[in-house]
Amino acid sequence: LKLFASFPALMESVEIGDSILTTSGFYGMVIDVTDDTVIVEFGGNKNCRIPMQKAAIVDVEKANV
Repeated sequence: LKLFASFPALMESVEIGDSILTTSGFYGMVIDVTDDTVIVEFGGNKNCRIPMQKAAIVDVEKANV
């Protein structure tokens, strides 16, 4: 239940440059953010950029600033 309580805060915290884990088990880097979607680059391949809903993100590792 604690996981669900922190979910909105997790979605709001997503920023460009963050590494994420998706519900499908894919790791990627956020390259663009809108209100409810992100564009994620997978595997460092600039040709593999996929738009997805923020709800598909289960973990966020903040970019080093």
